[in-house]
Amino acid sequence: MSFISIEFLLFFAIIVFTYYLIPHRFRWVLLLVASYVFYAILSIQFVPLLLASTVFTYFSGIVIEKQETKRQKKNAMLVGISVLLLFLGWFKYVNFVNESLRAVANYFNLNYSIPYQEIVLPLAISFYTLQAVSYLVDIYHGKQKAERHYGYFSIFFAFFPQLVAGPIERAKKLLPQLKAEHSLNYENLSYGMKRIAWGFFKKTLIADRLAPIVSSVFDNPNPTGSQIVLATILFSIQLFADFSALSDIAIGCARMLGIKLAENFKQPHFAVSISDFWNRWHITFSTWLRDYIFFPLCKGKKKRSDIYAAIVITFLVSGIWHGAAWTFVIWGLIHGFYRVFGDYTKHLRGEVASFIHLDRNPVFHKWVKIAITFLLVCFSRVFYRSDSVTQAFENAQLFLSISSWNPLGIVKAFEIFTLLDLVIFVFFFIVFQLFQYIERKNVSTWKLLSQRPTFVRFAFYIFIILSVLIFGVTGKGFIYGGF
Repeated sequence: MSFISIEFLLFFAIIVFTYYLIPHRFRWVLLLVASYVFYAILSIQFVPLLLASTVFTYFSGIVIEKQETKRQKKNAMLVGISVLLLFLGWFKYVNFVNESLRAVANYFNLNYSIPYQEIVLPLAISFYTLQAVSYLVDIYHGKQKAERHYGYFSIFFAFFPQLVAGPIERAKKLLPQLKAEHSLNYENLSYGMKRIAWGFFKKTLIADRLAPIVSSVFDNPNPTGSQIVLATILFSIQLFADFSALSDIAIGCARMLGIKLAENFKQPHFAVSISDFWNRWHITFSTWLRDYIFFPLCKGKKKRSDIYAAIVITFLVSGIWHGAAWTFVIWGLIHGFYRVFGDYTKHLRGEVASFIHLDRNPVFHKWVKIAITFLLVCFSRVFYRSDSVTQAFENAQLFLSISSWNPLGIVKAFEIFTLLDLVIFVFFFIVFQLFQYIERKNVSTWKLLSQRPTFVRFAFYIFIILSVLIFGVTGKGFIYGGF
């Protein structure tokens, strides 16, 4: 039962109707049952693992809080985190490490007899593990009380709108909302349905329409350089539309239940630097990395070299978290290099901009920075999208080749589209960009629409629904749903 399905919409409609029909004291039971039913439909074989992780984290939090000394609390926290990471490591990384050791052994002509392990990655384990780790760390630091109500804690751990791929929530924010009594509110229902519909729009009319186009290039053993350039740019659009659509649906579903989840994206492809990009992209994950990896690594450090090392390690963790493959490791290191290089050259770049008088035209200067940042992000995504390190470096070489950027070659590369697919994509992409343009003017598009006449509002809503029904296509699920 994917988010993008009639089955899910019916399932969720029943949950919302029942939620406001029953007394508040029983709602946690409904949400808990709904969350486990949803997870079981998607991945029933890993329900026991989800239960075990929940029970372990619940009692670990209580044990940490009961310790008398800070050292005892720290030891209990480290044990809890180690076990959670052991679960994650076994299911997600054991074959990555195993095959990497095999490759090293083969290189040195050594015997390596440990076979490949047939392990299936449990759905959402990367996401609920991060929430669990943050919960235990916050208890250790005294920022969060250990939750005693097992039911509410279980919902925090497996809340179905955001279980599959976030946003990654903190217990301090989500638990009080789960416990609060929410009354039926028209604004919440209206806003939630709009966000869900907008998520469907981005997923079915942009992301899933681009998916086969992008795959046709990256699955081609001999793509042209211009095709790699175009496909990589299109993949960046696809990835953003796909992941932000998933967040839209999660946020919309939660809002209809009276719960506000954190925003996960803020138009990242309009960032003016790599630092700005990570403040806009997968925001809840970026802040998790900042609070639980970067800040601890930087504690007590004053040397710039130490801070740069912490930055690189943080992005290395980001790469490893995204996938058990060297392509993701390299992708993470590339962003670490970007971030360090950007900070190290910040003053020099300002002087260059002043010398060539670029800073005298702030608007043009801003768009130059946006374009450079976007292209840097696109280059890193060559590694993100490629299936192997060898293929990634071959594609990266093509991406960087000057001839690949020949305008005539780029135009010819559009042959990867059929004419009909191109027209449909361009039309809905323009609609998407108009939506983002309004948002960049610091005006909520939905708020702006609410101020329009009833006919205009409902004409737009009907346009979204009919567009999805008539022109929308569905793919193999969400990209981040596989993490």
